[in-house]
Amino acid sequence: MHLRKRSKSLCLATKTITIRQNRKIILPTKSMGNTQKIHFIQTLSNIVIVAIENIRLFDKSLRQEAVKKELELASKMQSLLIPSNEKLPNNEKIFITGFYHPHHEVGGDYYDCIQLAEQEYGFCIADVSGKGISAALLMANFQATLRALFTSEISLVDLVRKLNKSVLESAHGEKFITLFLAKYNVETRTLSYVNAAHNAPLLYEINSKKLIKLQSNCLGIGMLDDIPIIEIVSQNIPVESKIICYTDGLSELPDDFGREMGTKAVEKNLKNNQSIDVNIRDLIFEEQILEDNEKLFDDVSLLGIQIYK
Repeated sequence: MHLRKRSKSLCLATKTITIRQNRKIILPTKSMGNTQKIHFIQTLSNIVIVAIENIRLFDKSLRQEAVKKELELASKMQSLLIPSNEKLPNNEKIFITGFYHPHHEVGGDYYDCIQLAEQEYGFCIADVSGKGISAALLMANFQATLRALFTSEISLVDLVRKLNKSVLESAHGEKFITLFLAKYNVETRTLSYVNAAHNAPLLYEINSKKLIKLQSNCLGIGMLDDIPIIEIVSQNIPVESKIICYTDGLSELPDDFGREMGTKAVEKNLKNNQSIDVNIRDLIFEEQILEDNEKLFDDVSLLGIQIYK
C-alpha cells in the first residue's frame, strides 16, 4: 500500500521525504503515539527489506544472465572442435558421418576424422569421465593433443602412450578418457584399431550379415601412469560394410523396464542395407535424443563409417 495514502492514519502533523521509485516515507513526529511509531517502524522495515531483496534478485539475475551467455559461447566454441558432416570424408570408397548432442551446454564427448595420407584415414570417438565444464575443458585439450600427434607415421601404441601422458598431466588422475582410435587404409581395406575401455563399436558386413564388436585389451586414457597392455587389432573390412561408434550416453539409456538398453537399439538400426546416415537418423528419432527425453542423463555422440569398395 502506498504510504502517502496512509499518512492521515499516522498523524496530520508529519513530515515526508521522497525516496527511490517516487515513494514517500512519513517521518515520525513527537505528536505520534507509541503504537503509531511502532507501526511506522514496521512499515519502514518492510520497505527496506523488500528493496534489499529486489536489489539482490536483480544482481543475481544479472549474474545468471552473464553465466548463461558465457556457457552459450563455450557451447559454440566446443562445437567448432567437432567436425561438421560436410567436412568428413565422402567419396566412392568411404563415407563418414557423425552426430553430437551434449546433455548440457558443453559436454565431454568427442569424435574426429583426420586424413593421414592419400589412402589412409584416422578416426576416433572418446568420452571423458564426468560431465560439464571440467569434462569439456579436458576434452578440448585432448582434441588439440590428438590432432597434433596423429599422423600416418606414428604407431597407435606410441600415440596411445603420448595421449595417456598428456591426459595425466592435465587431469592429475582425477579424470580419465575412454577412447576408440583407428586407422583405415581404403586401398588395402585394412582397419587397425585400439579400444581403450570404450564402448565397443559395431561392424556390420552387409553381404554376409555378420555383426562384430570391435574390442581390444587396453585401459582408459589417464587411468594409470603407464598402460601395461595396449592391444592393437588389425582386420580386413569387406566391401559394403558399416561401422558405428557411440558413447555410453546412448548405450546406458534405460529401456521400458528400466534396464540399460546396451547395444540393442544400435544393432537393430545397423543390421540392414540402408546407408549409415539413415541408420543414425533413425536411431536418433527412435530414442528421442533431440526431444525432451527425461531418460537422457549424459552426452550422446555417434560416428558412422560406411565402406563401399
